[in-house]
Parts: sequence; structure tokens; C-alpha cells
Amino acid sequence: MDRTPRVLFINHSIRDGGPGKSLFYILKFLDRKKVTPYVLIPKDDVFSERLKSEGIYENVITDKRFPENLKRPRIVSENKSNDLADGTVHKYYEKLLHIVSVILNILDLFSLIITSPLLIRREKIDVIYCNGTQAKVVGALMGTLNRRPVIWHVRNIQQTRLLGGIINRCAALSAVKKIICVSRATAAQFRRGREKLVVIYNGIDVSEYDPAQTKGGIRAEYGLPADTIIVGSTGRIVPRKGYDLFIRSASEVLTNMKRKEKNVKFVIVGDTPYFFRDNHLIHLKNLVAELGLDDYFIFTGFRKDVRTCLKDFDIFVIPSSYPDPFPRSVIEAMSFALPVVGFRIGGIAESVEDGATGMLNEPGSAEEMGKAVLKLIEDGELRDRMGKAGRERVKKKYSADKIAEEIQEQILEVAG
Repeated sequence: MDRTPRVLFINHSIRDGGPGKSLFYILKFLDRKKVTPYVLIPKDDVFSERLKSEGIYENVITDKRFPENLKRPRIVSENKSNDLADGTVHKYYEKLLHIVSVILNILDLFSLIITSPLLIRREKIDVIYCNGTQAKVVGALMGTLNRRPVIWHVRNIQQTRLLGGIINRCAALSAVKKIICVSRATAAQFRRGREKLVVIYNGIDVSEYDPAQTKGGIRAEYGLPADTIIVGSTGRIVPRKGYDLFIRSASEVLTNMKRKEKNVKFVIVGDTPYFFRDNHLIHLKNLVAELGLDDYFIFTGFRKDVRTCLKDFDIFVIPSSYPDPFPRSVIEAMSFALPVVGFRIGGIAESVEDGATGMLNEPGSAEEMGKAVLKLIEDGELRDRMGKAGRERVKKKYSADKIAEEIQEQILEVAG
């Protein structure tokens, strides 16, 4: 090739979720003398605003046919009745509207794929880079249709046999040349195309996630005394993230604390995405009330920038009890010199060095998690030691500029 390869990055994560953050850092640190990036997204949102703030909002293409999620509502019913009979009818009507929305979103995706030759030829795209589950399928089909090599960046582990089967079949397509996985746990889901696999962990800009350069916000906003120990967690509030276990572990902590006068607050940062039919955040608030923990819990809702929250945290909890591929929230917390408490599963077990940068427990045990959190609450020196070790681990293994360089090498290899 006698010019810089043009790479189309397909990304459906338009908020500030893990996939979007990871792609942002790749785009930020790519050497534009070696790679020319184009980015396809559903619409402008937090992700594209970050690109603009860094002056790298070049060659961004928005197309509403590429939904943020297949569950994105297309038709919204406003008729809600409290009558039991009408309520039952309304429930079935809502389910029907949900199915119709999914079908319409799938049709949009097929339209996007079928018309993709216009985009590929117009922008002279050489490589298609897929960031996210939907992007993997769409990109594989685009690559096959347009005879372009495809790179997958796999950031999740499929939880159903159906999706797992679809992904494995697509992985075997000849157009898919490289499959970058964010952890060994993520790579283990592939039965086909294993010769294409390479593990590259998520990266973070350590200079951005620096406690010395960040001003806290939680203590001032909620009027918490300086000696309050804040045990916090950040992320999407959905059932599989295990926040109910975090709440139950907090109950264990408060029951077993030796010094009852010690000030402790538990903070959950995040919300339930709009495209989820059931608001899991409401369930968590009800659970807190049921356990009598209202005085100890703070729900901040969605925050565009979690750094001001991390600055005020003393302990970070990642309560996922399913194989979370490689949660960015963990390396963000470690970059802020926070000890991490989590379960020994998935990418969490690869990112946290048990006993050195945090404490790992058997998956699903709120009791064990509570004991680990309590130990850190009562031992300030242990918190500091683990926190410092965590930040050093991030600097050595998860620095975004080094990760971007590794990914760039994979792109250039595929581009030929």
C-alpha cells in the first residue's frame, strides 16, 4: 500500500461506558502518520464530545441506522393505567412495542450493511475495526460484502448460547482477520478462529486518572466529614453487575464493625441505561431501604466524569459475580491508588493482584466481600499500601499509549 491505511472504527458505545472509553484512548494515541482513522457512531453524545475536547473529531460519521442498542425504543407508549385489567393489557402492549422496536432496529442494521459499499468506496476504507458486540456482527458482514479485512476488539463475554453461537460463526468468516480480546477470560469463549486471537488489556491515560491532579466532589456535595471512609463503586446499574451483593456486603460490614462510631458511607455512581425495560436502580434503592441502610448509602446517578468521585473514595468495590471481561472501572480505581475488592472471576482476577492491589473473594459471596471491605476499613496502612501498588501496576501494564501502540501494530499487520 502506497498510502496510510484508512481504518473505519465502528462503535455503538456513545455514552461514557467501557467500550467507548477504550476506543477513545486508542484514537487519542494512534500515530496518524501511520493510520488514518474514520469513526462510525449512531449519534453525537458523550463519546464524540470527548473526541472534540481532544481535537480528534476528524472523519466522524453519524448514522442513526446504527442503534446504540438493539433494545433502543422506537415506539413509546404513554398510556399507563393503574387498573389491574388495563395494566395487564398495557404490559402485553409494552412487550409488543419492545419486539417491534427490536425488529425495526435489526432492519436498520441490514440497511446499513447493504448500503455500506457507498461508504467504503467514498472514504476509501482499507480496514474495518469493530468495537462492541453489534459492531462485530455488522463489521464482519460489511467486510465480507466489501472484501475488506476486519479486526474485532472483543470487550465482552456472551452470556447466552444463541449469541455465543452467532459470534463464533462470524469469527470463522474469512473477512475476520484478527480478534483482539481484552482478557484471557474473554478469549476463552471462542471455539472457532482461535488462530486469530490476541490478548491486549484495556488501557488508561494515567496522567488523566491522577489523584494528585484531581479535586474531589462527593464529600463536599453530600457534606461528609473528612474522616468518613467512603466505599464506592461506579458503573452501569444493571442486574449482572452485582450491586445487590455490594449492598448486602455493606450490611455485613455494619453488623460486624468493631468501632461503631467510625464514619462509613457506601456510594454507588451510575444509572440504568434508558433502553433497559426495568430500572434496576429503583430495585437497589428499595433493597437499601429494606435492609435499613438508608443512612449509609448514597446514589449519585449518572456522572459524565467519575474522577471526582474516585478522588474521594477510600475503597473501591467491583461486585460483578459473572465473568466480567475486563472492567475499566477497576483500572480507573487502581490508577487513583484505591485498593479494589471484587470476586475471583473473569477479567477481574487478571487485573487485580490478590493480596497486593486488592482482595478477591469467591464469586457471589456477599459475606466474604463484606469481610474484605471491613478489613480495609479498619486497616488504613493496608489501604494505602494496596492503593499505591495498584497505581504502579497500572503504570506498568495498562498505560493507554502503550496499549494503543500494540493495537496499531495489529492494524498495520492486517492492512498489509
